[in-house]
This record gives sequence, C-alpha cells and structure tokens, in this order.
Amino acid sequence: MPICLPSFAGVAQPASGGTPFTNQYSVSLDGTNDSIDVASNPNLDVYSCSLWIKTSTSNFSFLLSGFGGGSGVSAYRSQAGIRINTGSGRLLEYQDYNTGGSSRIMAGDLVSGDLNDGAWHHIAMVYVPSSYQTTTGTSSGNGKGYKIFLDGTRVDTTLVGSFELATTVPEFKVGREGDRALYFYNGLIDELAIFGSSLSDANITTIYSSGVPGDLSSFSPTLWWRMGDNDGGTGTTVTDQGSGGNNGTLTNGPTYSTSVPS
Repeated sequence: MPICLPSFAGVAQPASGGTPFTNQYSVSLDGTNDSIDVASNPNLDVYSCSLWIKTSTSNFSFLLSGFGGGSGVSAYRSQAGIRINTGSGRLLEYQDYNTGGSSRIMAGDLVSGDLNDGAWHHIAMVYVPSSYQTTTGTSSGNGKGYKIFLDGTRVDTTLVGSFELATTVPEFKVGREGDRALYFYNGLIDELAIFGSSLSDANITTIYSSGVPGDLSSFSPTLWWRMGDNDGGTGTTVTDQGSGGNNGTLTNGPTYSTSVPS
C-alpha cells in the first residue's frame, strides 16, 4: 500500500523523489529602527518582486524602499518602494518617483484585516512595459506600470501618474524608508526576491503555492534573501542566493524567527 508522508510546517514536499525545500526562518523587524540593508547599490532592474510578510500593524510603513523609475531622480527613489497602511484605500501600494513626481499604484479595494491580520501573506509585483491597465481598466499616463498581487490574486485597482521600470539605488532597504529615519515596519518578512524578467500570472500563482513558499531557483532571481535559511538563523548577514551576490545586513537588531509561511 502507498506510504503517506507527513506534512511539516515550512517544508514543501517534492512531487516525487528529491529533497524537500525547507523554510525554517524569517526575520522579525521591531518597527522602531530595525532594517535590512545592502552595503552598496545593488543596481538591479526590478522587473518582478516577491516577498512574504506577517504583521498586525496599522502604522504607515515601508516593506521595501530604495527603488523607482525614471532618470535623474535617485534622491527621490530612496523614498520609493512598496509600502502599507498609507491611508484609506491605500493599504498596499507601490510608490514611484518617475521624473521627480510622485506616482502610485494602489490596491484600493483592500480593507483593514486583509493585510494586517497577523497571518502570512504573499505580495508580488510585475512590470508591464506597454498597455498596462489596472484590474479596473485604468491606463497609466505612459502605458507602463506594475501589476500587484496579494496571495496570488491581482489587486491593483487605482493609480496616479506614469511609471518606468524600477531600479535599485544605494538606499535599498527592507523595513524602512530609504535613508530617512521614518516609517519602520513592524512584523516578519521572509523569502524576498527580485527578478530580472517580468513573471507571468501563472508564475506568481506557482510562487504563492497556496501559501507555502518553494524553491525560486527556476525563476532565476537576481536577489533572493531567504532570511536565515542559508545562514543557520544566526549572525547579521542575510546571504544572497540570487545571481547578484548582494548580501543583506541586519541593522539595529532584527532577530530571526521560526515563524514561517506554511
């Protein structure tokens, strides 16, 4: 008779044979001054981005900052990125500074508890180079934009302005707004990845995988911070498993947690 394998939290069982992909750690940020920083400009094109978060905070905070579109606006890009709880109808949004102006793509239909309910959620963004429209049919000023996904479902409903392909700058950080001591994130974060290609909707569904992270190697991430799994859950270095070799540094005391999406 067939042998049934048990399912363990944080362990994705392979379809047949092979070694299971194990996720044992995430990083906890305190919302006061914690962040994960890079030593220098990663200089990455953000065609797609994927991360997992777990939070109960209703405070305005940045999940990722230090990337945006346009040219000659690097000072503003340090303040651009993915942020949450910005205001009514703006619980999840991507902030850009294309040509020095503030542009936003928002998940305007989210309500309190959709994101900050103390459960794990997957967030993804995918760049669309032309004919971009929100899920409600609104086009951006220049036809470019980012799809936003929450738990595998597109949620970008409204926008302001126009957009360009985002690139990272030296102030690329996790859990705070660039180099400004503002808008720190309070919660857990796991499996952060940036990709040099625009992933398909089906790819995002696969990565979400009904709430259980899996191996991203086949999607060729240029940055992939596993938040402790390749570092034994110790130390202050988050080793980059992507192709870029841009390690992160736990700054001001973030800690590893054994709470992971499962």
